Amino acid sequence: MSEGLVAAVHIWPPGAEVPEAVAELQLDWGGAVGDRHHGVTMSSDVRQKEVFSRGTEIRNHRQLSIVDLAELAAIAEALGIDELAAGTIADNICTEGLLGLTALAPLSRLVFASGAVLMTGGFNTPCTIAGRMVAARYGSGPERFPKAAWDLRGITAWVERPGSIRAGDEVRVLPPTGM
Repeated sequence: MSEGLVAAVHIWPPGAEVPEAVAELQLDWGGAVGDRHHGVTMSSDVRQKEVFSRGTEIRNHRQLSIVDLAELAAIAEALGIDELAAGTIADNICTEGLLGLTALAPLSRLVFASGAVLMTGGFNTPCTIAGRMVAARYGSGPERFPKAAWDLRGITAWVERPGSIRAGDEVRVLPPTGM
């Protein structure tokens, strides 16, 4: 089991150009309240093309995006920029001290101080959408981001138990059980 801290929390409201830092991330069964990825269900996209036709309503397993400061620093170094600040690539939760976060086993649980629990869905594939967000803020080429962020982009998760998350909160990682 590993432990770390929450460094920052963000939401990306529908219609907003960039994510916004918030004092507290409120989680209900749909994810982060006020975030564009909020919802119990979602429309399938290219990531599920082997199973569903595009636009099929499925369970939202991508309610939240989680990154770690160490991995953001490694991406920044690969891109040749001084930093990659939390929230830039639409992460909802940025941790500190969860080394190897992107490699965390799917179905691990993240347990927060409030009692909120997230179930991890696995690797968050880097994309040029995040690359354009980095380019807008730091001037790097958006097409460079996917390669620089491979194995460092963080993970996705869904709410297993609602609650709230604030910067400074402790977070514990519990590995999958029964595997």
